[in-house]
Amino acid sequence: MPSGEVKTLLSIRDWDFAWQDRYFFKDKVTLPAGTRLDAEIHWDNSASNPRNPSNPPARVTWGEQSKDEMGSVTLIAVPDNPDDLEALSRDYGAHRRAMAQSRLASDPGFAARLRALLAQ
Repeated sequence: MPSGEVKTLLSIRDWDFAWQDRYFFKDKVTLPAGTRLDAEIHWDNSASNPRNPSNPPARVTWGEQSKDEMGSVTLIAVPDNPDDLEALSRDYGAHRRAMAQSRLASDPGFAARLRALLAQ
């Protein structure tokens, strides 16, 4: 939050593949201007994880198969004031473009992997 407070919106400590679904908040979560949202997704692909589908453990990368990493976060944001929707859309689009450019600059192979995934 702009105040420095950290607020966890979703945490699943013991994930089960059968729970793969969409999650929606029961009540609206109000986020003040200047709030930064971070998402972290971790998985345990070690031999000590009884739900690991690979034995022996294998490197996990993005994909659409059960043995692939499919973690993602989708954000649906609605401004309190409908007149702010245009500014929200513009600012979010600029942020997404900047993040994509940063990723391409730091990982030149990213574009090729993304094209291959989209071609499937």
